[in-house]
Amino acid sequence: MEYRAVGNRCAVILDSLHLPVSREETLAILNYKGFVLAEVDIITLARQCIGTSQYRRGANPSEAPAIVDCSSFIKWLYAQRGIWLPRRSIQQRELGEPVKLDELFLGDVVFVSGWIDYYQNDPADGVGHVGVATGDGTIIHAANKKAGIIESPLEKFVGKNKFRGARRYLPRNVEVLTLGTPAEREVEIADDLRWIVLQSLPR
Repeated sequence: MEYRAVGNRCAVILDSLHLPVSREETLAILNYKGFVLAEVDIITLARQCIGTSQYRRGANPSEAPAIVDCSSFIKWLYAQRGIWLPRRSIQQRELGEPVKLDELFLGDVVFVSGWIDYYQNDPADGVGHVGVATGDGTIIHAANKKAGIIESPLEKFVGKNKFRGARRYLPRNVEVLTLGTPAEREVEIADDLRWIVLQSLPR
């Protein structure tokens, strides 16, 4: 998956840039150019929203994390990691690596049938709700107006015949960095960083 920046943050797999310098040299160049490494734990962030964020169906992404619905919550979480996701759960399911239910890892996003399902071609494959796996056998999700954001057992979240797939946006055993970008630079995708580094090398 190609990482698209969000605001002043961009996720990047340095090895994917195929640069002729080491990881340390690459980070030193980017740091000199004003880029700053950001440590972001998606699950910690998600848990901090329990009891503090309010739920409203159709919430604007710009209102997150104060006001969210299920998919804008996931969009916001990954934005903190520097990864752009589309607005709707059915669209979010189109990205990333498909994951089986018994292979879930922390940060994986799980899609289920919900109150109103959206589908491409098959109504039986409709997606109506989404949450993020904690790695502890639970899912954190923006449930409804009454409950807000909650952490539920995976079995309860998926229920009977509700599972509509899972996606992994952060590959396992691969270092994915989050970089804060300087105000004077606009980064659209992670590959932009390759050219910034190359332009800084001696000719």
